[in-house]
Formats: sequence, C-alpha cells, structure tokens
Amino acid sequence: METQKVYVNQDDTAVLVCPNCGLSKNISVAKFKARRDSLKIRCKCQSTFSVSFEFRRAHRKKTNLKGYYSRLPACKESHGMLVKNISQTGIGFATFAPHNLMKSSEVRVTFTLDDAKQSKIEKDVVVRVIEDKYVGCEFTDPSKFDKALGFYLMP
Repeated sequence: METQKVYVNQDDTAVLVCPNCGLSKNISVAKFKARRDSLKIRCKCQSTFSVSFEFRRAHRKKTNLKGYYSRLPACKESHGMLVKNISQTGIGFATFAPHNLMKSSEVRVTFTLDDAKQSKIEKDVVVRVIEDKYVGCEFTDPSKFDKALGFYLMP
C-alpha cells in the first residue's frame, strides 16, 4: 500500500481523499503534529489507505551543495558544510567536522546553487534542529523573497 502525502493547511486541517472511491473529507490534524509515521485511514467504502502529513510551510528540495557557515555576529571563522536540503524558509546542512552550534544559534550560510547561473546565496539563519552533524535552520527573514532561490526550488 502506497502512502499518500497530505499537505496540512495553516489552520492545521487537511483534506483526505480516498483513492478507491474519491470521497474527500476535511479533518483537523493538529493532534498528529508530533507523529512521524504514516496513519491508516478507513473510508466509508471500507477501503483502507495510508497517509503521512506534511506540516512544512514550504517545499523542501534535496540537494548536495558545498558551502560554508560562520557564527554571528563575528563571522571571523568559516567552516565547511554540505547543504542537504533547502526551501524558501530554511536550510538543512551537514558539517564536515564536529561543531559547537546550539539551538537558537545565529549563523550565516554561504553556498552556490547548481543552477545555470551558479547563483551565490548568502543568508542569515537561526538553528532549530541539531542531530549530530546535521543542522536544520530557519532563515531569519523568510518573508524576503530570494529570486534565484525561488527559481531553483520550482518543481
């Protein structure tokens, strides 16, 4: 059974559509925010299907881009990183060596997209997730649209 990816609206609701009969239902999914595994749903037609909820606000693209990060405000020392994923609102990267970053650390990231123009991206971010050498960050000004990044993220 293939798992459907269901995108969640800003009000924590999602529309489930039965792949068998096409019946759709709008449900509240706030209670599933912490859940990482898929959920089995039984439709009125007795068909069962599996769904996973995507709570992200923006599409995240997997990448493999080399770049650098440095702690703010000083930016005196840069460290190598590999950008693993990126969206209009944030970035996930892996450091090459152990780091001393913590949640809420402010960092500047610099990397080059593998697009036709080899666009250079430099953004300030706040660390939100740390898992060993993986660092998940949110751009400090996600409302500021980056044209090159926007084109790069288009499907």
